[in-house]
Amino acid sequence: MPLFLNETKFSEESLQALTHRPSDRREEAAKVIKAYGGTMHDFYWVFGDADAIFIFEAPDATAAMSILLTLSTAGAVISHKTTALLSNDDAMEAMNLAGSKETGYRTPRDEWRGWEDHGGEG
Repeated sequence: MPLFLNETKFSEESLQALTHRPSDRREEAAKVIKAYGGTMHDFYWVFGDADAIFIFEAPDATAAMSILLTLSTAGAVISHKTTALLSNDDAMEAMNLAGSKETGYRTPRDEWRGWEDHGGEG
């Protein structure tokens, strides 16, 4: 199953509530992930732009998005930033595949090689 890294920013109201009445957010998020057929791998509280990050497995990108939408519905979360994670083996496979296809793609540098600007328009 695909892995995803999520960076979560909680609302100010949520953080105030957690300060006065601590709640295990890993456990709560894991319930949602499990309901969509996924698995929570890691959960960390962090300093910086996000308040928490977690790594989870989901059956596919649609399930991952459903998980994040569910976690966001009550207004407790301001934002999620999600990154799909690939194992090194998957990345190596992608690199090999990318190097094996003739696509006809030319970079902008290749397209414009030899072009000279003689000034003026049209």
